[in-house]
Amino acid sequence: MKRARESQALRPPAFGYHGATSGACASDLFCEAVALEGLAARHGTPLYVYSAAMVRARLNAFARAFHSIPHTLCYSVKANSTLAIVRLVAGGGAGFDVVSGGELQRVLRVGRKNASKVVFSGVGKTAAEMELALRSGILLFNIESASELNVLSATATRLKKRAAVAVRVNPDVSAKTHPYISTGLHQHKFGVPIPEARTLYAEAAKQRYLAVAGVSVHIGSQITDVGSFQAALERVANLIRVLREQGHDIRYIDAGGGLGISYEGAQKNFEKQISAYAKAVLGPLRGLKLHLLLEPGRSIVGPAGVLLTRVLYRKTNNRKRFLIVDAGMNDLLRPSLYGAYHEIVPVSRKSRETEITDVVGPICETGDFFARERKLPLVSEGDPLAILDVGAYGSALGSNYNTRARAAEVLVDGAKARVIRRRESAQDQMRLEKF
Repeated sequence: MKRARESQALRPPAFGYHGATSGACASDLFCEAVALEGLAARHGTPLYVYSAAMVRARLNAFARAFHSIPHTLCYSVKANSTLAIVRLVAGGGAGFDVVSGGELQRVLRVGRKNASKVVFSGVGKTAAEMELALRSGILLFNIESASELNVLSATATRLKKRAAVAVRVNPDVSAKTHPYISTGLHQHKFGVPIPEARTLYAEAAKQRYLAVAGVSVHIGSQITDVGSFQAALERVANLIRVLREQGHDIRYIDAGGGLGISYEGAQKNFEKQISAYAKAVLGPLRGLKLHLLLEPGRSIVGPAGVLLTRVLYRKTNNRKRFLIVDAGMNDLLRPSLYGAYHEIVPVSRKSRETEITDVVGPICETGDFFARERKLPLVSEGDPLAILDVGAYGSALGSNYNTRARAAEVLVDGAKARVIRRRESAQDQMRLEKF
């Protein structure tokens, strides 16, 4: 008699266990319809695996939540800039938020027409980056200082190309998040205090090749308290009213990004979360007749990715247990940089026995870890593990520290899986060097 198959969804619709039976605990982790153990065997580890279904589902959730107002999702490229991910997002109708000329070139590589839905943010744009953006015909520059305004005006005048601008204001609102990714207080390098912003708008209006078009705000990343968004936008809405009274044609409000995700849960309540977020953003804007720009990144791609790694060695120092894996902090920096939590699960569940252990990498740094004192199912040397929710700020923060190769990346779409970035070799890393 054939036994019924069961599955436990970890990150629907992307990742789940399949193959468990009522009489056994063995089951395998899948990305959509593709077994992750097979991908690890075929492509090696460390290996990033992404779910196209999850990315599409998150894009659609944003579209539904903000259907009541003209809006454009400008995906934050810094979250994950792999070309196939950028192309997937573009295919979903989104625009892009970029913070460097390199990110803009990635967007243009996917399709030149994408430029018309690009906003350029960041405190340190160079004249060369501005020139690329002007020649490409982007939608909007988010200006962050008087000096930057002057350089953009000079660049636009030299090229005789008009630049639409918004000033990124600093509303002095706490994002209640990690200090490294909080950007909305006066002590941070980002944005311009609201009183100073009015002066910048007046100056921009005098420049022949600058067109005042919007107001921008972004208070941080991994924000789960939507009240912070509401507080910031209430201040920005008041500024917009003042600017319009002064004769400025404010058509766009760039509300930034920063919506957090749960790194410990099963992501079951995203629809509820995005609904609360939309209410917090839209409430202060009621009656202003604006085109809303949003810059989601992590909330689109974060749960769509896992990092597959294999246990190299089990080790015990006195009573302290370690799982030494083949991925390192060069592959996934967030735990070392932020002390960030990522759930770690076995790719094949074979045992109900558990242990308390550290999961660490091979790099010569004590900070090279993925988990400390973590309760995990008992696994053996050679077994693959999956580190969850790494679609954002995983591969994008990767490096070649210890001359380690960047991981390969695979995109799964239904039953199909394709390599979207091949694994680097030592020769790849040394190709641009001379001795």
